Amino acid sequence: MHREREKAISILSTVANIVQEMPDPKEIFSQDVLARLQNDLSASCVMLSTNNIFTRIPEKCGPEDSSLQEKVKQVIDTGVSSTKIIDASPHLPFFSRKYLVTAVPLRQNGVQGSIGAVISLQSVYDQVNQGRNIAYIYLLVNTIILTTIGLFRFIHVVVRPIEHLVTLTDAYQNDKDSPFLPDQEGNEFGQLSISLNRMLHRIDDDRQKLRETVDSLENANQQLRATQQKMVQTEKMAAIGRLAAGLAHEIGNPIGIVQGYLELLGQSGLSKDEQQQFSSRSMQELERINRLIHQLLNFARTRSDDSRSTEIHPLLQELIDMLQAQRKLAGLEFQLHLDAECDQAAGDSESLHQVFLNCLLNAIDAIKEYNAPHKGKICLTTVNTTHDEGKPFIQITIEDNGIGIKDTDKDSLFDPFFTTKEPGKGTGLGLSVSYALIEGLGGQMQIKGKEGQGAKVFILLPLWAKS
Repeated sequence: MHREREKAISILSTVANIVQEMPDPKEIFSQDVLARLQNDLSASCVMLSTNNIFTRIPEKCGPEDSSLQEKVKQVIDTGVSSTKIIDASPHLPFFSRKYLVTAVPLRQNGVQGSIGAVISLQSVYDQVNQGRNIAYIYLLVNTIILTTIGLFRFIHVVVRPIEHLVTLTDAYQNDKDSPFLPDQEGNEFGQLSISLNRMLHRIDDDRQKLRETVDSLENANQQLRATQQKMVQTEKMAAIGRLAAGLAHEIGNPIGIVQGYLELLGQSGLSKDEQQQFSSRSMQELERINRLIHQLLNFARTRSDDSRSTEIHPLLQELIDMLQAQRKLAGLEFQLHLDAECDQAAGDSESLHQVFLNCLLNAIDAIKEYNAPHKGKICLTTVNTTHDEGKPFIQITIEDNGIGIKDTDKDSLFDPFFTTKEPGKGTGLGLSVSYALIEGLGGQMQIKGKEGQGAKVFILLPLWAKS
């Protein structure tokens, strides 16, 4: 663009100098001369002005005519060469056409004039655009090449190692080898492989420790179950021993009576009515002994209960009948309020036998410690209730008016080997074993009471769900 400007000023200045030296410059105003000047400048319009006379070729220059005429007048007034770039279509930037308007002064015989031309810059802009397009193409080609090289390099340096690590991770087995062997220990993926190997070794070590811990816990659980079974059996035998001790006296008295009747039957001179009366009374006492022994054996015998369900009311009635058969408890009042409409609980009868008998024997001991037996009372109550989001249960309550529970003992009632009885009169396992049995059946066990005001045992058992 600068070169076009210098070229135009040079040619116009040369023409102006020639005109100034001509004695008769009229021929310069001829159309042929202006046409040659237009051709030399490759101008779209040429204008010559002296004495306010404007000669132009062609006659109509187009939109740039006014700019040329204005520039020519400016040079006439200032006497200084001037150039200007105009845009013929400023509102259409993509289709705009720019022109160089140039004018130089001339003086002929003291008269100030000017000669100017409008030169299209389209060829200059075409060359610029062509160079720019070449630059764009070069930039695009270089971008594609560099991107392709970078992509392949990225795949080689990043993607392939990651895919390799993923493949090794998926195929990893629990062995002692190191699956992630770095190809280059100096780069980041080599360090990552080393870190992964260390992590896997730690995981293997932790897995081995966990396996050993699980095995140890399984052995401990087996020993715990065995110990629990021994505790249950020990408490059961202790309860049987207490029952046997109580029944021994009850069996001894009928045996003494039978012996007396047998001695009477051995005497002579007895009538048939007396012999029959003595025999009948002996049979009654023997039947009583037989009934007591059967009750004891029924409790001691291991029961097989495939249905895992037990009717609570007959079980409680059986236990009360067995206890009432002991004459030393004749003054003890037993009350049964079996109000539960459904008493078939989900649990084996053997466990429930032991739990209820332990609770009843504890109530009897508490009454003996606080009151004379004839003042004691044990009340058994059953009701149906709901628990755990509407699940049906049966609640068994065993209440006594014995010595009650001290505040200091409430938190230790279910602890193994905890007992308030004298040495030799209790193992301290009854309540803890009973609690474990009830929890194992899916129920709950709770004891409430105050010192001197008796105690209440609440046993909650889920009802049997018939399939």
